[in-house]
Amino acid sequence: MGDLLAPGDERDFTAYVCETFGAKLLLSDVTTDGEPRLAADPLAALPKTLPGPAKFGFHQVLYLTFWLPSFGPVRTLADAPPPSSPHDIVARRLTNEAAEAAGQSTRDLIDFTRTPMIVLRRSTAQSSRRLAPGTLGAMELPSAALPTEVRAAHGKALRWLRKRAVKTDPFEHCPEVAHRRPKSLGPLWCWIQPEAWRMVESGTEVWPWNA
Repeated sequence: MGDLLAPGDERDFTAYVCETFGAKLLLSDVTTDGEPRLAADPLAALPKTLPGPAKFGFHQVLYLTFWLPSFGPVRTLADAPPPSSPHDIVARRLTNEAAEAAGQSTRDLIDFTRTPMIVLRRSTAQSSRRLAPGTLGAMELPSAALPTEVRAAHGKALRWLRKRAVKTDPFEHCPEVAHRRPKSLGPLWCWIQPEAWRMVESGTEVWPWNA
């Protein structure tokens, strides 16, 4: 299921997770000598607009990553165990290549499989009148493998989002693809937060897919 948040909704969510879990907003996935870059004022650090169609040379924030320090430290790839599965081996190699291309040391990269966190993949503005939902995730692990505390925090944050949202059939708000609506929406239900819902009520379309 997708979660549609406008920038004001992201502010509300950030305030909630920081106050409830003592979460810290990460400004980068690269550390300095193992120390993470944290937002001193997370609300002031949030982007003012949603990411949109990619533009050459324009940096866009696609994720809001919240470290949960009460559940463990920030871990880096400096002391990460060697990958064991073919998938992990390929992923590590791609990570190394991307770090080298950016002039960064792989050792300084945050290990998203061992650092306790919840991650909001942000909604995107496909155009000035159409939004696509994001999703709320956690560490880069299968759900069953998440640490108990992280799974509980993720579940509580997700319930908070859903409690204040409007559950919506997105195909009713996107005429272009209304004919493609499946008989059962299943994971295509969209949970729209208050500010985003006001935009939808004013005519903003909702793209049904977030991937």
